[in-house]
Order: sequence, then C-alpha cells, then structure tokens
Amino acid sequence: MFSNHVPARFRNIAAIAALLTTGVVVAVTGAPAGAAPGVAAQLTRYPYLTDLVGTSVIVNWATDKSFTTGSATWGAVGSGGACTPTTKVTAVRTSITVASVPEYQWAARLSLPASGRYCYRVALSSVDLLGGDPSPAFSTQVPAGSTATYSFGVFGDWGQSDAAGDNPDTTRLLGQLGSSGASFAVSVGDNGYPSGSQTNTGDLQHHAKDTSVIFGSAFWARIGDTLPLFVSPGNHGASSGASTRSTEQINWPQDQAVATSGGRAVRETYCCVNGTTSASYPSEWYAFDVGQARFYVLSADWADSNVGSGTVYSDDYAAHWAPGTPQYAWLQADLAAHPTGLKFAFFHYPLYSDQKAQTSDTYLQGAGSLEGLLASNHVSLAFNGHAHIYERNVATGPGAFPSYVTGGGGGTLQPVAEVPCHAFDAYAIGWSPTKSKGSRCGAATAPTSADQVYHFLLVTVSGTTVTVTPTDEYGRTFDVVTYNF
Repeated sequence: MFSNHVPARFRNIAAIAALLTTGVVVAVTGAPAGAAPGVAAQLTRYPYLTDLVGTSVIVNWATDKSFTTGSATWGAVGSGGACTPTTKVTAVRTSITVASVPEYQWAARLSLPASGRYCYRVALSSVDLLGGDPSPAFSTQVPAGSTATYSFGVFGDWGQSDAAGDNPDTTRLLGQLGSSGASFAVSVGDNGYPSGSQTNTGDLQHHAKDTSVIFGSAFWARIGDTLPLFVSPGNHGASSGASTRSTEQINWPQDQAVATSGGRAVRETYCCVNGTTSASYPSEWYAFDVGQARFYVLSADWADSNVGSGTVYSDDYAAHWAPGTPQYAWLQADLAAHPTGLKFAFFHYPLYSDQKAQTSDTYLQGAGSLEGLLASNHVSLAFNGHAHIYERNVATGPGAFPSYVTGGGGGTLQPVAEVPCHAFDAYAIGWSPTKSKGSRCGAATAPTSADQVYHFLLVTVSGTTVTVTPTDEYGRTFDVVTYNF
C-alpha cells in the first residue's frame, strides 16, 4: 500500500534501526542522545504534539531546569513550503524527575487562526532549543463535517526495552508509522513499561533498561513532532503520577478534546469496588470530531496490584462501565447527542481476544455493558490492546460492530490460542518468544518471524468507506479490509 522508503526526517531513526538489525552496538552518551548537531543541550524531550482538535494543538517538550520560562513560536507554511515562526505562546511547566534528574515538562497550546499547515519552534528562556534542526510542520485537524479523505494510525502496548535500553522492532515500527501518511495516531494503552513512569518514558539523555522507552532518541523523538498522538490509558501506568494528574496525563495532555466533549482527565479516588483498596487512579475519557467521524477515547483498565475479591476485568467494569458510573453516563449522553456519522472507539481491554493470558473481557460484552452501549448507538469499529497480538474480530450479532486487537507496538509478543479458535476471530497472528514460533487463527497464515507480528493499523476514511491496513515493522501489509458503513 506504501513503500518502505523512509523520508529524510526519519533518517536518524532509520539509521539506528539498521545498526540494531545488523548487531552494531549504538553508544549513547553526552547531550541529547541521537540529536542532530546544534540542538540545545537543555532539551531533554524532543517536541511532540497532542490534542489536535480543530485548529488547536498542544506542543510538548522537556528541558533541564536552567531557566524557568518557556515558549513556542509558530507561523503559517507558505505556498512554496517556506515557514518562519513569529507568533509567540507562553508555555506552562510541570516539574518531573527522570532517573533521579529533575526536569521541566512544558506544554504550549497553539490556537491557530484557520485550517492549514503550520510550523513551530520551542525555546527555554531565550534559547532556541531546536538549534540547527528545521522547524517541524504539521496540518490542523480535518474540520468537523468535511468530506476530505484522511488516514490515522492505531497501535498499542508499546515502550518496552531490552537490557541495553533498545528495541529495534519498535524503532522500525514507529519509523513506518511516521512515514505512513497518517495525519494523527491513537494509542490503545500501555504507553511505557513496566509502569509508565517518567523514568520509563524517559528523555534524550538517559538510555538503559526500562528507561527512555518512549521519549528516547530511537523512539518517539522526531516522529511526534509532526504526528499528534491521542492515548488511551492502560493497566501499565494506572497507578503512577502526581496527586491531581497521572504521569500519562502530564505527558499526553488532551485538554481541548476533554473540554469540548465534557470528558474527564484527572486522578481521583476509587473506593472500593469488589473489596479493592481505596486508591487514586487516573480517569480519562473524551471525544473529538474529525471530518464526518467522532472518535471516543475511553478508559477500560485497572491496576494489576489492587484486585480485591474480583479480577482486573470485573474491577474495571464496576468502576468504569456499570450503568450509572460516571464514564458510562458520559458516553451514553455523548453518543445520544451525536446520532449520525461514523464513530470509532478506542480502549485497552479487548472485547474479544484469542490470547490465552489476555482473554476476552466478558464484562464489557453484551447489551448491558460497553459493547451494547456502543452497538445501540451505531459505533462503526472498536480498537483494543492488552493482548500482544494482532486480531480482527467480526461483528457478533445484529447491530454489533467489528473490533480489532492491535497490541503489537513493541511489548513482548504473545501467541494466539489456536485451540480453540473462536468463531468471532476472523484473522489473528501471534508469536511465542520462548518457542520462536508463530501462531494463527481464522484466515491467517502463521507468521515465520516476530517482525511480522509487530504492527500498527493505518485506517483510511473516505466518506463512509473505511479501509484498515495492518502494517508490520518493515512496511509489509496484511489482512487489509474495506468497510462500507
């Protein structure tokens, strides 16, 4: 569907991936690891975009604490491609700690005058943090109601490294995503292992096991600067963060989407479903419009360490999805207020899964739970993670919808449970690292290598036609399906 050519802006990522593939050791020392010459030493997280809603977007980055003021400057891209950022926006800082080093996480909202293409730069006091790097450019969101064709990426269960701090599969996969033509992406949860902490997600300077698995130079750096990301919460990271915002909410703010949809993005007390201990967990759910579609990013997760007398699935249902709970009530009202158009839902726990350890979440199934609420309001597709496999599931009955499990973003892969392969499973592939063996269900052929299972989904929307193109880390596509809704 698209070539394996990696544009020049991904040359650093592609080079690192090539070295890792051939077994060459990549030394990461000094100021920003992998950064181009001239990038300021104060920059600790390369700028990245979140909350692309209408003509608004948030630019995020991190620095050392050498100064206490930060800003972003933006400008419009001209017809010839030239762009000079001139309009300055003051950034808001939050103190974070990465590997015992104090830093500032910065966020600046760009409220742009009209739809179009823009560029930006970021600064710490008067220091141009991008130095010799070109100004990143991005396009505003496809306007609500537009019939324009667009594509977005979906992936999940990413941000895991080996003992040396590397993950060549994720490096290659993110490079493919960045060059795929997607205008934004959505993660279906587990955004950094093992706990989604600030050290796990990391920065450009630190490089070690379970460190800088997201913001390291080989991962989201120089992809997120032009590809905005929305994230669903997962069970990894459910309990990390400060008192009012989780680590994930600090790192991936979606303020405009939350505000315009009446959603929620805070930490709050959950007490005490199924005998669980009272604890402060992130609540995060919101919606936004792209063209003629509405996107729902939802919380279907629970902390593995606080199960009580239930299971993580039953605890999540009791806290988030029993009728009358805040998220259920919000979603019910928002779906009713948007009766027409395409609707896509993104959440972590899988409605249907043929993975033995991360099985179908039966608490989310049926007329009285999330599945029934989505189906009765004509949701088109649902995208889930949690199981580290690829799986496409057919609609399970009248009014139901197909769903995908796309947990191949870089976490340790898992096999598909081939006995039995359920009737809902149209196509699934998995991998057993311990046996070095592929597995399959439905119409799939068993993979012969792990790199065939690490993947993202490229979803292209053209009117009421939606094409889902699963794409592996080498750009090979499989199980391409077109839906006419």
